[in-house]
Amino acid sequence: MDLSPTPPPPPQSSHPEWPNRHLDPVSSLRGFRNGIISGARIRLPYFIQAITYCALYRDATHFSRLKFALKQMFQHGRNLGLFVGIYKLGCHVLRTQFNINSGLECWISGFIGGFFAFGDSRGLSGSVNHQIVLYLFARGIYGLLKSFVERGILPADSPLDIKSPVGFRVFAGFSLALILYLTEYEPKTLQASFMSTMNLLYYDSEIKGVQTPTQFW
Repeated sequence: MDLSPTPPPPPQSSHPEWPNRHLDPVSSLRGFRNGIISGARIRLPYFIQAITYCALYRDATHFSRLKFALKQMFQHGRNLGLFVGIYKLGCHVLRTQFNINSGLECWISGFIGGFFAFGDSRGLSGSVNHQIVLYLFARGIYGLLKSFVERGILPADSPLDIKSPVGFRVFAGFSLALILYLTEYEPKTLQASFMSTMNLLYYDSEIKGVQTPTQFW
């Protein structure tokens, strides 16, 4: 019978699925590795598409697009890996050295990681970062609205509850109305690539006749 004293349990976190997350500093390196793999995997279909076009047409334009897709895949993987590593290491330090919990460590570490990993808005890195940050912002707002309902800040089963059928219709209507208002009256606030699509949909349709697309890339 083993009578040796039982070691004390590690500090517990409030997360129901991963109660001891971020307590091992080595997990920051594994997170960095997983971030690189995940980011490259997200961009892989675009890289394969570029390879296919190069194999079919074999011209300089498509070879330049292949190099661009490869650089985007590298940039996405590097930035995501860097963010995951910074975030996990920051949470580890804040929780174990400063006893900061209850979500504040997520805000601090997430801000620092996002500032350095996804904060560049220029060049190739900027184009990748814009896509990621805008996508995450939209996801965050959607999740925040659901959280408001669960916390009782917004009433459930009301037009403000986006989990309900009516609430999601209101959410969709507001989102599209906002975009179309900016398109019509403040187009400079939207990205040029996005506005080119809006021009095709809403302004080019003012021209009689059908414009035949000449490029599908």
